[in-house]
Amino acid sequence: MTRLKTLPTKGSIHNAYVTPDGKYVVGGSIQGKTINVFDAATDANVWTLELDLGIRPMTFSKNPDGSTKWVFAQLSAFNGFAVIDFATHKEINRIKNPDLPPGRQPVPEGADPSHGMAVTADQKTLVVDSRLNSALYSYSLPDLKLIGTAFLGGKGAAWVTLSPDSKTAYVANPVTNNVSVIDIATMKEIKLIDVGFVPKRNTTGFLQQ
Repeated sequence: MTRLKTLPTKGSIHNAYVTPDGKYVVGGSIQGKTINVFDAATDANVWTLELDLGIRPMTFSKNPDGSTKWVFAQLSAFNGFAVIDFATHKEINRIKNPDLPPGRQPVPEGADPSHGMAVTADQKTLVVDSRLNSALYSYSLPDLKLIGTAFLGGKGAAWVTLSPDSKTAYVANPVTNNVSVIDIATMKEIKLIDVGFVPKRNTTGFLQQ
């Protein structure tokens, strides 16, 4: 556990990720409004992209050969996400999550309006939290069309993780201290699990005997 090296970034880092092929480390900065990409083998900064809003959670889609295709980045004060082409280092799209239908009210508690996203293992679906809407949205890949909405029994959707088979999403709800379990095929909440005080970051795994 000895620190080997410090990699300079443009702005302090909110989250760091490894690309699906393991070749790059990607750090997003809220204050710097930047995505900082490093070569995992050499620790060299290979590119930095500056956007107009702070960078929150990110996830990735990949090409058939396993290389990184797109970076999906959620942004401060934006209920949606940006799409960055990994090869050209440019933002190619920005998707806003749907407005709430009549009769539903936003959740004021919390910070950024959209926080937490994941891509299914088959690379066909992107799921995106909306803290503001207390909802999980699914978008088809690569066309990024809205294909499903799950309104959550809990409030404050702050993070999402998928089961190893990508059939189930787990959304942490820090306002109501529970986790929503979503069937991705139907985009229905199938269970609401009480878990204790202010759940946020979560992950999933499996045990083999």
